[in-house]
Amino acid sequence: MFAQDTWKATRRLTLDYGIRWDLQPPSRELWRRTSAFSPTVANPSAGGLLGGTVYEGDGPGRCNCLFGKTYPWAFAPRLGVAYQFSPKTVLRAGVGVSYGQLTGFNYIGGGNSLGFGFNSIGFSTTAFGDPALMLSNGLQYNVNDLLATNLNPGIRPQPGQINNPPALIDRNGGRPPRVLNWSIGIQREIARDLVMEVSYVGNRGAWFRSNNLVDINAVTPQMIAARGLDINNADHRALLTSRLDSPQAIAAGFKAPYSGFPLSNPVAQTFRPFPQFTNLGVMWAPLGNTWYDSLQVRLTKRYSNGLDLTANYTWAKNLTTVEDQNGATVPVNDVFNRAAQKTFSRTDQPHVFVVGFNYEVWTPQSVKSHSLANALLGGWTLGGILRYASGTPIQAPVAQNQLASLLFRGTYANRVPGEPLYLKDLNCGCIDPNRDFVLNPKAWSDPAPGQFGTGAVYYGDYRFARRYDEQLSIGKIFRIREGMRLGIRAEFFNVFNRVYLPDPEFANALATQRIDSNGVPIAGLGRINVGQIVAATIPWTPRTGQLVARFQF
Repeated sequence: MFAQDTWKATRRLTLDYGIRWDLQPPSRELWRRTSAFSPTVANPSAGGLLGGTVYEGDGPGRCNCLFGKTYPWAFAPRLGVAYQFSPKTVLRAGVGVSYGQLTGFNYIGGGNSLGFGFNSIGFSTTAFGDPALMLSNGLQYNVNDLLATNLNPGIRPQPGQINNPPALIDRNGGRPPRVLNWSIGIQREIARDLVMEVSYVGNRGAWFRSNNLVDINAVTPQMIAARGLDINNADHRALLTSRLDSPQAIAAGFKAPYSGFPLSNPVAQTFRPFPQFTNLGVMWAPLGNTWYDSLQVRLTKRYSNGLDLTANYTWAKNLTTVEDQNGATVPVNDVFNRAAQKTFSRTDQPHVFVVGFNYEVWTPQSVKSHSLANALLGGWTLGGILRYASGTPIQAPVAQNQLASLLFRGTYANRVPGEPLYLKDLNCGCIDPNRDFVLNPKAWSDPAPGQFGTGAVYYGDYRFARRYDEQLSIGKIFRIREGMRLGIRAEFFNVFNRVYLPDPEFANALATQRIDSNGVPIAGLGRINVGQIVAATIPWTPRTGQLVARFQF
């Protein structure tokens, strides 16, 4: 529901104000045939250790609960102000709250994140081209084929294994992401049909999905210390990675946490909060935050004398603890230090300049008065969209200190003070990918064994090359008769035929930079894989064009 009003308080002052309310129940399976991990349920398959599978809904064997709660307080007030200082100058400001959509899940074959991994039934076609099933006829299957129909809290792990249950569903997963937006700007007519606007635009986001900020089954250095070991001791680290049935583990007195626990697992596995499982997933954790601030300048040339033009420049900074674009997740350096995970967004571009224009070529009156000359020389148009932007951040290299074998968490390399990040400027136009490495491996160092990295995942001065997008068009309109005209337009993409090299390899700073017998880089940090150009696996194509015809009547 929403209510909105506009009040022209005075001849110069106008107020817009309103409020909106959204109610979004979290996604659920129609008959609540879903399961999830519960840290408080005793697991009969793990000797009664806590941590088992719980089943949604009411009745015997179920939790008599719902996995997600509906958030009832999504109220979004808005306020806008416009004040006219003079006939050519207006101040505009606004502030408002908005709520995003909740995350859903696949209904059929949704994977084990919601228990459907136990309930998956395949529908196979009997012949090429025939449907596996018709949804209009319903899903025909034997209910006994669904493993989760027994409502067993110990359905995982299976005997002699430590395979995982479905994900833990955050109880606050029904809370929609919230964004507080604001802007203030001056709009000024600097000439007839020419307007400039300068604005500060910002927002703060909260409650975005960020499942990677939670790890309920990782090991901390404190947990290791509580068992009498020191993560900084090389002998103790070797013991942690030894098999549970090894002489070292037996001599140290480590035993299986329950009967049937596979002894091929390392000692560190027994330190986990739920040793019967490996990495436990989490769903719908509303822990992500975003911070955005920008200066935006816009120049608008309203259509006159055949020209229509808009130019925009944005100087911005975009920080985040969440990346959900295209299903990506935020890289987490230290999951146990959540406050330190604030970093640049991988889509951050501090400078963006865009120009869009359309110009109808002026035709002299002497040409217009001559039908044949007007048909050949009149009605031509030129148009274009030109975009120039900073490169996006390069992710810091992944640390190679084997932290995952000790704490079951990865981390990232630390930046070395004073060392340049690049061996060559990625924007210099002087890079020969058949000769040059462009990133400096000496700029990075691994954290000490057993330690998390202390730096950021992204840095403002460590970016891929700038990217340009330049499109131009030229066209002509033929007026056949009243109410009929034919337009022909030639459109060109990458009109200046710029060459964009693939992004350099950046994941491992310790990977040896190697060249082949011809001196061509073949491996290592900063190598540009020229084979990607041939394989067309980069977002770049040479200059292309197309001819478009449009008939209007």
